[in-house]
Amino acid sequence: MTEKTALDSWFAKRMMQLTRGERRFVNDPANAERVARIAGSLLEQVTLPPEPRCLEIGCGQGAVTRLLVERYGARMVASDYDPEQVALAQERLADLDDHVECRVMDARAMPFDDAQFDGVFSFYVLHHIPGGWRQVVAETARVLRPGGWFVFTDLVVPPRAGRLVGRLLHRLDPLEETALHTCLADNGLRLRHYERGRGFLTGLMGHCAAVAHKA
Repeated sequence: MTEKTALDSWFAKRMMQLTRGERRFVNDPANAERVARIAGSLLEQVTLPPEPRCLEIGCGQGAVTRLLVERYGARMVASDYDPEQVALAQERLADLDDHVECRVMDARAMPFDDAQFDGVFSFYVLHHIPGGWRQVVAETARVLRPGGWFVFTDLVVPPRAGRLVGRLLHRLDPLEETALHTCLADNGLRLRHYERGRGFLTGLMGHCAAVAHKA
């Protein structure tokens, strides 16, 4: 069952679902290897307890979930807004059944009690949730245990472009870099590592990779 925060606009629903082209890219084995490689690099910044309990938001085909189980013996919840992706992850992670629960979930309203996870992982998900990424950050902080980690990558809008988009489409609330940092801090998530790659689309967006720690 998908948890909803409110009735979404057509635009929000469209943004939160993968297009056919995006689905092919996300589910390509080469992309799974790439995401696992990025996750592995970021995990060098993280200290997890033995057999940690972790959550992956937007699990796609489950590459990061598999990495965490195989490297740390993690007990995982692999979640996605898209039921088709959850079904695919369940199929591809079937050999890890004892360690993985796959579920359809809206990350803006997570169906978990407070302080349930040692780590929350999200790879290129927040920018797909227009007007809702702040809720995802707040929910992530809520379900993390003290000392837990939020590890993520995404597409961020630089401050100048964010101000322009904000003036033109004030209800969109794009994933603007400064606003993201402020939102993390406001929710008790302290950045331990942050890097932004070169922008594209004439400087309107850039890749970021981050590790945040809950005190």
